[in-house]
Amino acid sequence: MRLNIRSITAGPLVLALLMAITPLDAANPSAPLNIERHASSRFLVGFVHAKPDAAGSVLNVRGTVRPRIPARGFIPGQVHITVLDADGHALAETDASLMRANRQARSAHFFAQIAIDPPAGSRVRVEHRLTRL
Repeated sequence: MRLNIRSITAGPLVLALLMAITPLDAANPSAPLNIERHASSRFLVGFVHAKPDAAGSVLNVRGTVRPRIPARGFIPGQVHITVLDADGHALAETDASLMRANRQARSAHFFAQIAIDPPAGSRVRVEHRLTRL
C-alpha cells in the first residue's frame, strides 16, 4: 500500500484553516470575562478568576492579594468587586473578606458570589481597599 502525501496532509490543513477563520467567541462561548486589577499602596491583587456557574445565574470570583514586598503576616482590608457593562456602568458590586491559609502565608485568598448573569462585553473590576468605604 502506497501512502499519498496529499491525503495525509489534507486533514490537518483543513483543520488549521477552520481554526484560523473561526472567531474566538464562536469557538468558546463561555470565554472568561475581562478583569481589571487595582492595587492599594502596599498590596497587589494577584491571580483573579471570574466564571459564571453552570446555571448562569451566579458569577463566582476568586483570587489572591499579596504584599508588594514579599513578606508574611496579616493583610488588612478587603477586596471590592464590581461588575461593569461595556459602557462602564456598574451592574453589581460586593465586598469580599481576605482569608489566609495559615499564619505563615505570603498571600490571602478571597471568594465572592455575585447574583448576576454578565452580558457580553462586560468586565470585572477587582480592587484591594485598606479601609471600608
